[in-house]
Amino acid sequence: MSVYNQDKFLKEAIKSILSQTFKDFEFLILNDASTDESLTVIKSFKDKRIRLFTNKKRHGLTKGLNFLISKARGDYLCRMDADDISIATRLKEQVEYLERYPQFVLVGSFAKIINEKGRTVGEFRYPTGYQEIRRVILSYNPFIHSSVMFRKKALEKIGRYDEDLFYSQDYDLFLRFVVKCPCANLAKFLLKFRWEPDFKKQKEQHWQGLKIKLKAIKEYGYSNWEIIKLIKPLFFYLVPSSIKKIYWHLRLS
Repeated sequence: MSVYNQDKFLKEAIKSILSQTFKDFEFLILNDASTDESLTVIKSFKDKRIRLFTNKKRHGLTKGLNFLISKARGDYLCRMDADDISIATRLKEQVEYLERYPQFVLVGSFAKIINEKGRTVGEFRYPTGYQEIRRVILSYNPFIHSSVMFRKKALEKIGRYDEDLFYSQDYDLFLRFVVKCPCANLAKFLLKFRWEPDFKKQKEQHWQGLKIKLKAIKEYGYSNWEIIKLIKPLFFYLVPSSIKKIYWHLRLS
């Protein structure tokens, strides 16, 4: 977990990990030079499984995740965002899946979408089987970043997060995973995903995602015919921001 100015939801996020039914893990947290009370919140937890690191200067999410990966001692790496909530059985379910199916290197899950108040306002149900994930991944990202668990050895083979990417670093990583290794989503709601619309950020993410898709076709081994899948995300720009804002205001209220 990399943390930057998330004191509002951080306590609930940390508690959801420490309350997991699966107990044998280390919880690596990086305070990425937060200017709010995030560090105080983290230090309020007295759990020996927490390993806290602090940056004096902000490095950003991508570098932060690679730093934490370099410090991790476990066979599996599990992502968590500082404003989301993991269901108590999440780690148990994902570890059991990877133990049962050694050919799979990454597993995510479904997620409930919650608003600022924690009220459920929607859900993410992504493809579960590898072939379907492989089929759709150039159309959209079929994984929720804070829901995934993956094998550390597999990550080292394909390379860590691309530190040149400020946005969509997870999508780039998943494209590298999926083209080479079986991946899956559990058809279970193991995460509560906090949704706070930021339309400027979304637009930048979509452009970055398009560049990543072109890179995937050029460098990662996806076939040229799949370029047709790049067309669909462009329709995002045909919907005016004013309409998107009204829609999400009504959805999250």
